[in-house]
Amino acid sequence: MPVVLAALVALVILVVGFPASTLWAQHRQLSAASAQLTELEHQNRVLTEQQHQLSSNAEIARLAREDYQLIPRGQTLFDILPPAASAGPPARNGTTTGDPGNQPLVAPSDSPSMSLDPGLPSGIPATAPHQSSGAGSAPSSGASTPSSFWSRVSDTLEFWK
Repeated sequence: MPVVLAALVALVILVVGFPASTLWAQHRQLSAASAQLTELEHQNRVLTEQQHQLSSNAEIARLAREDYQLIPRGQTLFDILPPAASAGPPARNGTTTGDPGNQPLVAPSDSPSMSLDPGLPSGIPATAPHQSSGAGSAPSSGASTPSSFWSRVSDTLEFWK
């Protein structure tokens, strides 16, 4: 008798439990789809309003002026730059305002951030000879020899040293 009662309870749980979990999962999917539909309808309304605005000539002219600097025939476009902060040389911190064409030229020796060789890090002198420890490499002489791109790359990677 207890085995039959346990089997009957298990059967009732299976019959009621599985359809209920399926209905619960479908309800969550339906809620998610409804939220997505609401969002898409909102986006559709916004895009329809944008399409209506873009069909007017005034909006097209405004976008052409603002985004593409286009002007109607017979007009001239002037690009007004902000005034320079001072009439003297640029500040030591390197910030300048106004037209860059009015600023004095910078000599390469005045620019500490410029490397002699753009492929080298700023701390390595450009005339340092390449020293290789691989098998079959020629012994390094004291003379300055130009290094190849790959040797400079391997020199800059710390785990190769």
